[in-house]
Amino acid sequence: MGCCPSKKNDEQRVALRTSTKIDKDLDKNKKEQDYEIKILLLGPGESGKSTLFKQMQLIQDRQFDEEYLQSFIPLIRQNLVSQMKVLLESSDRLGVPIQKQEYGNLIKKTKKRLLWNEEIATALSELWEDSGIQKSLEFKDKKFHLYDSTEYFFDEIERVSSEYYLPTNEDVLRTRVKSIAVEEAKFRIGKYILNMIDVGGQRSERRKWIHCFEEVTSIIFCVSLTGYHQTLIEDNSVNRIEEALNLFSDICKSPWFLNSSIILFLNKKDLFQEDIKKTDLSVCFSEYKGGKDYENAIAYIQEQFMTASGFKTNQSKREVYPFVTCALNTENIEFVIKAALDTIMRNNLKYYGIY
Repeated sequence: MGCCPSKKNDEQRVALRTSTKIDKDLDKNKKEQDYEIKILLLGPGESGKSTLFKQMQLIQDRQFDEEYLQSFIPLIRQNLVSQMKVLLESSDRLGVPIQKQEYGNLIKKTKKRLLWNEEIATALSELWEDSGIQKSLEFKDKKFHLYDSTEYFFDEIERVSSEYYLPTNEDVLRTRVKSIAVEEAKFRIGKYILNMIDVGGQRSERRKWIHCFEEVTSIIFCVSLTGYHQTLIEDNSVNRIEEALNLFSDICKSPWFLNSSIILFLNKKDLFQEDIKKTDLSVCFSEYKGGKDYENAIAYIQEQFMTASGFKTNQSKREVYPFVTCALNTENIEFVIKAALDTIMRNNLKYYGIY
């Protein structure tokens, strides 16, 4: 009987250790849950959302795996053909003669799902050097639209045409991929686990967003700064940045996002820096008087979006966190994402009186 108290004490110690471990596990799980953030990635078409989604994967893994890189080869080559077709059709419409018409006829006949060969590669290379095509390029954004990456890939046509071609990380980031379906993935960025949802940006895809709205912690809204002198693919009478402002206003004032933080990415700053030297912001905003100055123009656009959010006039109580970004720059995106998440976390803690 003398052994019973000892046995009981041992059992109590085991029970205490087990209970303590359970408490620690619960605390750990709670902390992990607290740092998991559900983010909805929104914005109009060609604003850089898909690029940002790919950047998140690259920030997490530091390198795309070979199988993933290889999967982009057909799309990169298809985009080259489709963009050359746009240039050829635009040249015909503008009355700009093409010197190497036999190559132009070959590309015009090439099917969408092409079988890449040396003949097509040569035709694309020759046409890119054609004086007529180069002349037509001067009307880009005024008379027709090309993907932002078009010139980059045509300048790399020899490398892209090689039978040993393997896309680089930059090639993948620059590849235009139309968002036509909802894509969801989890990424670990520092101490945060991001459950990110990318949805279609074109007007016809927006009806699919609604089932993604529940329990969203934050929204990242992407807008292309270069849209100030461009029109929509779906409706060439509508300015892209005006469309983005209307969409952003709707999102900020929507009851679906009552408890969601909103992060505004004013994206494509690298392209905007070049565009503003050539085209004044007043083509979109007639009241703008800042001239072709990058800083003035950025500040003005940011002001328009902050006004559209309704926050400044108390139409919306949601805070908006604006950042000027280049989705192609991995370091820039990693810094901005971490800064945005830290800010949101601190503000949430302040709200609950913890910070």
